[in-house]
Amino acid sequence: MLKSLFTAALFVGLTGCYAATRSTVDLGQAERQLAAARAAGAPERAVYAWTMADEYMKKARDEWARSDYQRADEMVKKATKWASKAAELARSGEAVPAWSGESSIPAQSPPAPADEDGSGVWQ
Repeated sequence: MLKSLFTAALFVGLTGCYAATRSTVDLGQAERQLAAARAAGAPERAVYAWTMADEYMKKARDEWARSDYQRADEMVKKATKWASKAAELARSGEAVPAWSGESSIPAQSPPAPADEDGSGVWQ
């Protein structure tokens, strides 16, 4: 009886250790993928995908620190997906932000002059 109780307790304890270990390994792999995306220039060339990957990674670390390994694993998977997308976009050179010199905003015309009495358009 005591032996089976000890075995059951050991099994439950080791299952929890596996979840923490697996989550830690996945977190490390995602960190390396994020670093590869950063090295490819993702923060400058694939801003949206990079931001998503970075924010999911921050949330994954937060959930991991709170010992919510299942939620951390979900966030790690999303961070990994976005990091690979960011690295792919950065390497292909397709995603270039609009503020890099190519403006899609048309030039604005100067404001209309006020009427002679100074009332302007709205009065």
